[in-house]
Amino acid sequence: MSQAPVIDAEVFIECQNDLGEGILWDSKTQLLHWVDIPKCELHTLDPKTKKYSVDSYPATKHLTAVALRQSQPGLVASITDKIVLLPAPTTPTEVTTSPKPVQREWEQVLASNISAVLDEGKGRLNDGGCDTQGRFLVGSMGLPESGPKVGEFFSYDLDSKVTRLWDRVGTSNGLGWTADGKTMYYIDSLIDAIHILDYDPTTGEASSRREFAPPSPPPMPLSPSIPTQGVYDGMCLDGQGNVWAARWSDQRIIGFRPDGSIICHIRVPGCYSPTIPCFGGENLETMYIATAHSKMSGKDLHDKFPKSGDLFKVDFGSGSEVRQLLGDGWTGAERHRFAG
Repeated sequence: MSQAPVIDAEVFIECQNDLGEGILWDSKTQLLHWVDIPKCELHTLDPKTKKYSVDSYPATKHLTAVALRQSQPGLVASITDKIVLLPAPTTPTEVTTSPKPVQREWEQVLASNISAVLDEGKGRLNDGGCDTQGRFLVGSMGLPESGPKVGEFFSYDLDSKVTRLWDRVGTSNGLGWTADGKTMYYIDSLIDAIHILDYDPTTGEASSRREFAPPSPPPMPLSPSIPTQGVYDGMCLDGQGNVWAARWSDQRIIGFRPDGSIICHIRVPGCYSPTIPCFGGENLETMYIATAHSKMSGKDLHDKFPKSGDLFKVDFGSGSEVRQLLGDGWTGAERHRFAG
């Protein structure tokens, strides 16, 4: 049994997403954004007021990841087989847990015909994010009928060029960078490990890929009827370079120090599959966690995990249980923004 402590998150919004993903904080607007992939929805929440809006993009089958733009409103996004620009989200005006979706259209297609696998309908884009220079990197995954390892990993560069960085990917998922941009973390959920790479922020080249966190991390106390299982999904980094990775079908986020040792397990009570965390709030002292409905795991578990699909939060502020582990000098970090 792991000696790392277990800290419980709490439900913040009972939004019941199908597949909540891509969560990020906008310090300029003090708004939280995330996607519900199969519903093609962009969710926007004001955590202070709990005013909430949803934008729907029905012209695609999937809305898989988003990143804020550096100097303009709106977001860059990956959809099923393209990279697009989305308009500024609908301003939240209503306090509700189920806002009526507003149908929207993307503003511009930045990249299409990205790969033969996507063009032939054998896969779709999945998780993505920006490096410190503002490139948008995004990976793909195969569809169930396409077989394993047909996914790829791409970079949309500052000159609007798409480069395939590697192939033979199972399910491309979490990615993140240290503050200096020279170290990249990456998750292929099929491998179920977190990898670390040397990254050149000037050229966008990644090299020397090696294992950071191996499969089958130490367990935490769980219901005896639900075995410890799952795979790594999405991630974020804090201001100290700690890595916070979600465990699909494993009811937790694991915090890793840069040396790979475990800080703590953050449990999401009543939720089967957390998907991705981010830091937000006025001082970046709250972790928000997007989650998936239990039906996305192909198992009838919703009676045991009724909070699956809800949005969770954890306090990282001064005096909190997590902060006592991290120290007074700890800081959160936002995700990097898109330069286009």
